[in-house]
Amino acid sequence: MQEQMERGPGGKLALWVFYAFCGYFVWAMARYLWVISDVQSIPGATIDGEIGSSMGKWIGALLGGIAWYTRPRRLEQEEQR
Repeated sequence: MQEQMERGPGGKLALWVFYAFCGYFVWAMARYLWVISDVQSIPGATIDGEIGSSMGKWIGALLGGIAWYTRPRRLEQEEQR
């Protein structure tokens, strides 16, 4: 039979914080698209370079850390057996 893995209290809290962040992110993106849809662009305006390339790496590292911290772990009692 397959062993059941459980999260500790800190992992559960971090997971719910992550879920809240994801919900906020979806809401913020929807609001952003709603506001930006009314903005008219200036003819000939361009953006040079990649905006936020290092910020994307930091966000990826943060999300990877959250995923690692919230991973399911074996209970301490089962590990001692």
